[in-house]
Amino acid sequence: IFLAIVYLVGILFRLIFGPAEGQDLLSECPDPDTLDDWEDQVCKIHYLYGEVYFGTVKKSMFTTFLFMLGNFDSAAGRSLAVAFANGYGDIFKCIFCVGMISNFFGLFNIITAVFVDSTISGLKHNEFKRKYARQYERAFVQGKLTTLVD
Repeated sequence: IFLAIVYLVGILFRLIFGPAEGQDLLSECPDPDTLDDWEDQVCKIHYLYGEVYFGTVKKSMFTTFLFMLGNFDSAAGRSLAVAFANGYGDIFKCIFCVGMISNFFGLFNIITAVFVDSTISGLKHNEFKRKYARQYERAFVQGKLTTLVD
């Protein structure tokens, strides 16, 4: 299920943040980690980061996985979330907030529920074994006492 979610969100991010068909800003512009001009009309930083981190579905899935873990940094340590927020504006900010809330409260809640369920199942199994051991012990002691009295 987790892999399917990462795949679907990776495809969605590839379509939204990835380069448009025929777009190749990386050949014309320097590495986005070296740019400081947020107002450059040709080398827009958020488009460059989109090409670097969402250029293919595989890259997009990996970046999506890192986003789910809370890592929003580029290779040089610059924040991708800030770059996309500056470039795409309030729409990105709203989608980002909704995504992070659903990620932390939704996905991690499911993982915690699976862990708790397996723990409770293990405890029930151990309780059954203890009950069986008490019954066996009672029969064993009763048999030994009968042998001792006879």
